[in-house]
Amino acid sequence: MSANAKKSRSAVEQRNLIVPQMRDYDELGLYKEWVPHLMYFHPCNVALKSVSTDEYGIRKTGGAKTQSPTAIFLGGSSAFGIGATSDLTTIPGFLNSITRYNWLNLGGRAFNSTQEVILVHLANLKKIDGPIVVMSGINNLIRSLMPGRFSPMYGAFFDQSLYEKKMAAAVVGNRELLRMLFTGVRAKFGLAKKTIATAQSKSAKADSYATMLSVFERDCEYLQMLANKNNTSVTFVMQPFIPWLNKSLVSQETELFALLDQEADGFSLVLRELVEYRDQYDKDLHAICSKVGVKYLNLNDAPELQQPDWLFVDRVHLTDNGFDAVARLLVRDLAL
Repeated sequence: MSANAKKSRSAVEQRNLIVPQMRDYDELGLYKEWVPHLMYFHPCNVALKSVSTDEYGIRKTGGAKTQSPTAIFLGGSSAFGIGATSDLTTIPGFLNSITRYNWLNLGGRAFNSTQEVILVHLANLKKIDGPIVVMSGINNLIRSLMPGRFSPMYGAFFDQSLYEKKMAAAVVGNRELLRMLFTGVRAKFGLAKKTIATAQSKSAKADSYATMLSVFERDCEYLQMLANKNNTSVTFVMQPFIPWLNKSLVSQETELFALLDQEADGFSLVLRELVEYRDQYDKDLHAICSKVGVKYLNLNDAPELQQPDWLFVDRVHLTDNGFDAVARLLVRDLAL
């Protein structure tokens, strides 16, 4: 094992001493399934101490009230509830205990806005008589800043390069093997063309960012149509993100973030980029939501999440106390 691998493993082991529930989420991630339309999803019928899923891989929501109006909570991994010690202590779980609705958790790990919408479509809910709340935003932005194609129709998703390579290999078949063999021979005798790896240019990032916004607008339009059809409302909530919060960190958060940085070399560069986009991204998403008719709330403006309380297990995922605080903010600010 390399020195970097040993360093990373040690960091994860130390993290698990502070937040042992993260072992369950690591295990869940090891067994994600490749599925139609969504690309990937959580494994089905999981029953771990901190997290459980149903026969479709959808996270179970603690405190279900099947006779109450049905409300939907969707988004990425924070909506899913990574960091929670149980299904009861996710945001939908807390909302079940403090509102009159029966909240369904349609969060998806590493999902972009299009995958979030597709999951709602595939769930095929016959009746939505409560509000639709989307807590998301970070995944779209991060993916738009990464190298790779960003289609105006399909957008871009995590693990896209892996998918494209596998699909190309499947299509080409033996010809791909021959090409690889020929490339290897050329390299062995010094005949291979030299390639220079370059970071995504500023213009490419600008193009990807603009395309991402157009895809986000389309996805918001779909949710607004769904809300109109069901005579309810939809709200987009910008998820809390440590670099955008200016939060007073407690000792556990400081230690966890330091361990995270050891595990993921080069993450500081990504963080700096994300910080630079904070105000513009907030402005752009707010404008899109207003145009489409979707309510908008940015939790990074909430003073309650900037206090010296232990709210985060990493820079984007919350503790039980953090999920509880967000749920109460949603109830107050969205009149749930």
